Amino acid sequence: MDLNELFLSYPEFVWQGVFSLASTLIAGLIIAFVTTFYLKKKDERTRVAGVILEKRINSEQTILDFLENASFTIEMPKKNSRELYELMAAHDLELPHGPNLQYAKVFSSNNEFQEFFRAFEQQVSRNKLWLSKEVRFHLGLMNAYLSWINASALVMQRIPLPDGVHLTDDETENLSDQIILIQGISLDSEFKGLIAHLEVLMVDSIYHLKIDRVKRSLMRNGFMNRDTKKLIKVLDEETLLGAQREQLIALVAAAVYSIKGLDPGELDADLLADQFAE
Repeated sequence: MDLNELFLSYPEFVWQGVFSLASTLIAGLIIAFVTTFYLKKKDERTRVAGVILEKRINSEQTILDFLENASFTIEMPKKNSRELYELMAAHDLELPHGPNLQYAKVFSSNNEFQEFFRAFEQQVSRNKLWLSKEVRFHLGLMNAYLSWINASALVMQRIPLPDGVHLTDDETENLSDQIILIQGISLDSEFKGLIAHLEVLMVDSIYHLKIDRVKRSLMRNGFMNRDTKKLIKVLDEETLLGAQREQLIALVAAAVYSIKGLDPGELDADLLADQFAE
């Protein structure tokens, strides 16, 4: 009897048992492979999430510590504040603390603000890789907010003056300090509110950790992408900084004319408007 005849002589139930056992083994191997692959992938994702969480906490704490130190409150002495208070009130600028002129120490002078602004940009640049999309957007908003404040110190250069009249370097420096200080006083509550909201977003990003890759950024696919346009719209329409730009320009124009001994009433309003046309 050859080998084929021997196999064919086995009862049918034997073959059914063999096939059933083989099917069970194959199914078990497939399940084991899939389970191992899934668990390995899940373990890798958990490990990556743990690394991101640790980096995120450290990065966010670094940024918050920096901002909290920078936002330390200073109050101007009463004897020095009355004239500035009356100037701001006359131009309808926000005075969140009334006659008590308070501001974050970074607004003490233009030089101090510039140092803070540069340091803030460096902090964001060093730590942004580990931050959530929402936190990065808010930091982008704060950066744009500070950029607008910085630009306000340059407004004086566009104030039209009579021929032969110009600001000296000392006058420009003193006026820059005053403009930054006025912005710091008027925007004190809003500036500190931005920091407080940032902290809320950071806490939320830790408790609701997402590790999916962000599909767009403020700089991806060109500068003026959708997020950047949204930042500009928020600044223009939803912030006190944007709402009182005209009042600030009028105040700066009056200050420039005053420092040069000119009558602010002689300022050509139409010419001034042309200098700051959208």
